[in-house]
Amino acid sequence: MDKLSPNNLFFSKSSVSYIIAMVVCALVISFTDSLLPQGVSIGEAYAILVLIGLMAKDNKMVIAGAVVGTILTLEGFYISEEGAALWIVWTNRLLSISIIWVVAIFAIAQIRFHEDQKESEKMKRAYELLQQEMTYSKLLKEIAILSNSSDSVEEVLKQSMQKICIFTGWPVAHIYISHTSEDLLNSSKLWILDDWNVFKEFKEATEATDFRPGVGLPGRVLSSKKVSLIKNLSKDSNFPRARIALGNGLKSGFAFPILIGRRIIAVMEFYSKELLEEDTKLIEFAETLSFLLGRPFERDHAGLRKEEYEDHLRRLYSRMKAVRDEENSQGGPQQTAENIHEELR
Repeated sequence: MDKLSPNNLFFSKSSVSYIIAMVVCALVISFTDSLLPQGVSIGEAYAILVLIGLMAKDNKMVIAGAVVGTILTLEGFYISEEGAALWIVWTNRLLSISIIWVVAIFAIAQIRFHEDQKESEKMKRAYELLQQEMTYSKLLKEIAILSNSSDSVEEVLKQSMQKICIFTGWPVAHIYISHTSEDLLNSSKLWILDDWNVFKEFKEATEATDFRPGVGLPGRVLSSKKVSLIKNLSKDSNFPRARIALGNGLKSGFAFPILIGRRIIAVMEFYSKELLEEDTKLIEFAETLSFLLGRPFERDHAGLRKEEYEDHLRRLYSRMKAVRDEENSQGGPQQTAENIHEELR
């Protein structure tokens, strides 16, 4: 047999204080009613019990309050002293009971309205989350297509930053290139700015500054190889460009690495004019981009190796052809083999 959960009980534990208030009010009203003559009914005061149920936002408590109020109003006929005609006494009592139940009906309607409103808000929130998920998926797909296109690395990065800025509403995007031999980040001078004049000073300061691991927003990413968020630039002691950024109206920073395997190739940073809060979905999105945007770099590096290899093959072919010509003219196969061996080395 299943154990009773709080939801299966007639009243939840959170309703205890309201139940105590109802009992106290019922006793006080009932005692006062007993001191009055039958012709004077204060049964409508029992509507307070219904209102306590409304405060608890519990339909069961509202109905219980109305039932208890009805019973105590009828009881008042027997415990009160005689003092009026019978028809007047019952008219007063019945009117009090009617008031109690009218208030109960309105209280139940109010509770249901709030419940429907909450349900509507939940559905609205679920719809917003679904829309957000679809938007993230669409943006990710667009950037994936860019990353696998034949466009240059610079073009892929610029278009990707542009799309992210449009999606988030961030006015500033910039990318650093990592020099692993020196463990240093240099500005790529690739920017997306919604106002080049406003952010001119910030741009110049950024391009003039190199970052080592742990220093500033990009340095933190270089050190941790993870997404980094500065919620409030004005309160961050490790942000060298804070004065200029704040002067340009920037309040928060967000950055993530671009990776080939575990190696950082670049760091992409963004800045917002609004204070940012930690967003799990945004962080997951950036983590996916870390590897996705590494593909153009990987393809570019592979392309350079391929060209170098093909150039080497062309030189080797030319040399072998020259050796064959020499062999045909001099008849020295042993010397020819040695030459080829040396060339291959």
